[in-house]
Amino acid sequence: MTSENSVVGDEATVRIAADPAPADRYLDGVRAALADLPASEVAEILDDVRAHLADLTAELEGPGDFDTLTGRLGSPEAYAAELRSAAGYPAPPGPPEKARSRAAAGRFAVALLVLATVFLLAGGLGEVPSLVLFGILAGLVALPVVLPDGPRVPSAAGLPEVRRFAAARPAADSPWRGTAGFLASLQPAWWVVRGVIASALAVRIFADSQVSVIVLVSLLTVTLSVWVGHLSRRDRRWLWGVVPLNGLAAGLAVAAAMAGSLGAPSSYASYSPPSLPGLWQDSRREIRDIRPVDANGTPLTGVYLFDQDGRPIDTGNASGCEDEGTSASGTTMAAAQSARPYPRGVVEFDDRTGRCRSVPPGPLVVAVPSAAPSVAPTAVPRPGSSSAAFPTPAPPR
Repeated sequence: MTSENSVVGDEATVRIAADPAPADRYLDGVRAALADLPASEVAEILDDVRAHLADLTAELEGPGDFDTLTGRLGSPEAYAAELRSAAGYPAPPGPPEKARSRAAAGRFAVALLVLATVFLLAGGLGEVPSLVLFGILAGLVALPVVLPDGPRVPSAAGLPEVRRFAAARPAADSPWRGTAGFLASLQPAWWVVRGVIASALAVRIFADSQVSVIVLVSLLTVTLSVWVGHLSRRDRRWLWGVVPLNGLAAGLAVAAAMAGSLGAPSSYASYSPPSLPGLWQDSRREIRDIRPVDANGTPLTGVYLFDQDGRPIDTGNASGCEDEGTSASGTTMAAAQSARPYPRGVVEFDDRTGRCRSVPPGPLVVAVPSAAPSVAPTAVPRPGSSSAAFPTPAPPR
């Protein structure tokens, strides 16, 4: 079968040589449309066109005429444009104004691609939603420039800086050539990792970060990631979405590795309340005294508070005065304070004397919410001294 095809192709080539006008006219038109490309590239492309014309002539069982060739292949200019796009070459320059406009649009699209990638990478590393949003917006702004340009995005691919970047590969005899080839071979594995990261992110946002849920969602996200990876190889316009999202996935992966797990918070460092002295509300607000009131909002005095196990509740003191100063009985001020009923006042450090002092509770105005008629807030005047207002009983046991 191969020998028969070879014989047919040779016969078609002979017929084209015998009546070269239609084929030569078509080749001349293709050559003229590709005149801006390097001569070596044009020669390779024309060899392929010449072979295609030979196959077409064999199919037509004759050299045909120029109209027959254009009817089957399109005009030489249109055919040359398809060859350009398939080979990744930019469109012909045309008028200088048009060429400058295409170059400006290509540079704008490339700049937005880089900007979106940087924003999403930084947003993933720092888990900053605003940076992620800016990156997505930058990618969306590039869409009106990229989408009409075609699958090969010639306005961007034809830029000299982009061509130099694409050609910047290690030399064949360089030790880095093997490393670059190995990293390129890992691209399908990255597609899988990217899908798992997308699954973990989606579960973290919309549900509990359970491993079983992440595995189930990964069945969809990994499949989608691999499909998009293959699609971006054929249609380069997808790169304006894939490359920035790769940056986001890489940033999240690094942030997760630093935090220890995908679900660990890394935006701020928390502390453990039990490691701090005293009583705290919501792990942030220190409670230094308790002011009990009755159902009518009237402040109570001489109140002892206990937890569910019968142990006394002590607000403690985080002001640095735990062991500073002594009371009249010789005990430390902090120990004497913990044995008193509420309200106790607070123990504070006095900058003027350089010693700790007991500050009695000040006036209190409260309004207790109730279905009953509201009671006017009650103010309690400041006692003259803490020891006079609140005698010290034996500590509860």
